[in-house]
Amino acid sequence: MKDVSKAFPSSHLFLTVLLAAVLNISCGGSSRSSAVADSQLTIPVKLQSVESGTIEESSKFVGTLEAQERVALKPEIEGRIVAIGVTSGGRVEEGETIVQLRPDRTQAQLASAIANINAVRSARATAQAELQAAEAERVKTEADLALQQLEFPRTELLVKEGAQSQNELDIARRNLDFAIAALRAAEDRVEAARSNFNQMNASLQQAEAEAAVANETLQYKQVNAPIAGMVGDFPVKIGDYVNIGQPLTTITQNEFLDLRIAVPAHRSAQLQLGLPVELLDPNTNSLLAIGQLNFIAPEVDEAAQTLLVKARFPNPDNQLRDGQFVQARIIWSQHLGVLIPTISVSRIGGQNFVFVAEAANLPAESQTTLYQRPVQLGDVQGDRYRVIEGVEVGENIAVSNILKLSDGIAIQPEF
Repeated sequence: MKDVSKAFPSSHLFLTVLLAAVLNISCGGSSRSSAVADSQLTIPVKLQSVESGTIEESSKFVGTLEAQERVALKPEIEGRIVAIGVTSGGRVEEGETIVQLRPDRTQAQLASAIANINAVRSARATAQAELQAAEAERVKTEADLALQQLEFPRTELLVKEGAQSQNELDIARRNLDFAIAALRAAEDRVEAARSNFNQMNASLQQAEAEAAVANETLQYKQVNAPIAGMVGDFPVKIGDYVNIGQPLTTITQNEFLDLRIAVPAHRSAQLQLGLPVELLDPNTNSLLAIGQLNFIAPEVDEAAQTLLVKARFPNPDNQLRDGQFVQARIIWSQHLGVLIPTISVSRIGGQNFVFVAEAANLPAESQTTLYQRPVQLGDVQGDRYRVIEGVEVGENIAVSNILKLSDGIAIQPEF
């Protein structure tokens, strides 16, 4: 029993030390848990001040861009291609030669037509000289007839008076008849010469027409650009034989492009020339160009109850293409309003919320509290919502770690 009573104090001391250790461990664990909890409650959150901005009332539409001018080049005569003067995608000026066809037979036809013109001109000159000579001969015979017409009555009078013999009268009558016959013959020669000259004129006109046709045909061997613009693809190549009307390529004038937009009829009162229109990429929603309305149809499509308008867009860098599918945004009006980032908005049960800091001006090193507040939002403009109601300019809202936030949470603000 003595040994047992001596051992008891040692056991008591051991239990006392063990209990103290357990209490010490327990207190240390609680302290660490509290520190972890505190660190979780004060998560860093970036705050952003609510600002005013330009609010735009707009509507989006889709459509296809159209070039102002686009022509398909086709040959007006058949022939074999001997040269192509431009490359696909290149720019050409009006009148520039695009395709050259072989001119062999056409060139010979033009040379023959020109030679025929020269021959006919020479023959016409001869006919003209003959006409002039015949007209001069007629004038001479007219003078001779006039003289004989004076001489015959005088001789006839002298014969009646016995001053001259009957033989003199017969000679005078013969000379008068001869003069009349000579004049008739001269007039016939004039008519024949004039007819020949007129025929030469007609022949010259025909020869010149044939030469013009040959020259025009030769010109058709060169297919030239009727407008300035960008050259399309060539489905043909040098050496190909092409027929009349066969497509060679296209030329598109795309310094400006137009977009046809069907606007609902109830918007007609807001339509006016010059309204700004933004052109957007339908895939990325990025801005492609800014144009304006330049046409408003005077009538409404009865079936669709829409109004056709056109917007024109500049294309200085040739980034836009004829036939390109795009999205357009007509901006109806612009005014100041409240805008907040889209990333600041959370949606719960069909209602939109933002987390608002407890004070307007917060130092970065202090701790603050966020409160969840419902907001009524309008359209999205880029990466921001238009605020109809809920927050005011100058208030600070959370724009990071939104999914980790809750109403009344303490955070470490960052600006």
